[in-house]
Amino acid sequence: MKKPRLLMTLLPLVLSGCTNVAGDITRTIHALPASTLNNDTLFSAASEFFSREGYQCTPERDANRFRCSREMRDLYIHQTRAVVQIFPDGDEGVAYALVTTRWDEGLIPGELISSDFTNPDVAAFCTYLQEQEVGQCRSEMMHKRS
Repeated sequence: MKKPRLLMTLLPLVLSGCTNVAGDITRTIHALPASTLNNDTLFSAASEFFSREGYQCTPERDANRFRCSREMRDLYIHQTRAVVQIFPDGDEGVAYALVTTRWDEGLIPGELISSDFTNPDVAAFCTYLQEQEVGQCRSEMMHKRS
């Protein structure tokens, strides 16, 4: 009698999943000196770079946003994906925010997953932007709240 009750108590815990999100440092993309940035040029360069790196890029309903994601781990009980987003940071043509996050979903509790995340593809993208003379990235260290 106790086994079915114990099973019914534990079953929801096993079937329910955990979602954990970790973010890399925020970067801003600025135009090179004596030039301006526009959505078409920046998003075209981003699409080319991230598609080549294995990301799935989908157009957003809002034409001012760019979003790509890539599966990093796909296990039966746990999936991890990296998400990269670019969107205007203030006035168009002045600066764009470059944000990357890691999404962990599955049965592994958040206490067992690192909260540190650095996406090397984003750092490589910043180098690519400068080589292609499209723009330059600046890192913004995030301040932790006590």
